[in-house]
Formats: sequence, C-alpha cells, structure tokens
Amino acid sequence: MTKTRFIGILMGALLGSPIIQPPALAAEKAEALVAIPATAPAIWHAIDQQTAALGQAIQTGAFGEVHHRAYAIRDLVAALPARSGALAPDKLAQVKANVPFVATLAQRLDATGDARDRPGTESNFRKLQQVLTAIRANYPETLRK
Repeated sequence: MTKTRFIGILMGALLGSPIIQPPALAAEKAEALVAIPATAPAIWHAIDQQTAALGQAIQTGAFGEVHHRAYAIRDLVAALPARSGALAPDKLAQVKANVPFVATLAQRLDATGDARDRPGTESNFRKLQQVLTAIRANYPETLRK
C-alpha cells in the first residue's frame, strides 16, 4: 500500500467518524443561503418575513428551522449598511455597530435551537427582536413597524 493511499484511507475513516467533523461540514450549518434584496426597504421586508417565520418555528417547536432563519436574518442585516447610503453618517454608524450583535444572537439561537432549549431560544429571540428594533429606529418612519 502506498503512503498516499494509506493517508487517503485514514482521512476517510477519520472524516467519517462522528468525533471528527470536517470544517466544511461545520461551516455548512452556519451558512444561510438567502437572496439579498437591492434596497434597504426590500431588505427590511425580508427581515420581517424571516423574523415572523423564526417566531413561528419557535412557537411550534420546529427547532430544526431556527438556525436557517436566524442566519438568514444575520445575512440580511449584514447587507443593510451597504444599501443604506441615504442615512445620516451617525445613523449609519449605529446600524453598522449593531450588525455584530445580530450575528452573535444568530449563533446563540442556533445553539439553543439545536439543544431544543425553548426558554433559551425564546430569550435569544426576544433579544434579537430588540436589536432589530434598535436598528430600524435609524431608518425613516416609513420603514418602521
């Protein structure tokens, strides 16, 4: 057996093991595929849809959906600064400052959802809603709920 073939077999056995997960598979779960709209109002519409779906998933106990919805919201919020050029510089700075909080809450929602921890997931969802409200406050009245 050649050294290359041996390494290939060994890597295959290790990667197939439940103990070792290749980085690509671990990252796959963290990635949400969501279409990013071209305008801030359209992004807010998509955020509202994803937030409603996330709330519904939590309410019905569909914890397998939580990470998809949370990461979609994360990606949509991350796209807001680039599509919010009409905002005053101080408001745009506040939007940018809140983007990492949304990313952190998406990770927390993923973890509590995977653990089927309803109280933890509900708590993280309320925090996410508060951060989204704070971000939305930087936009014109027409974009606020």
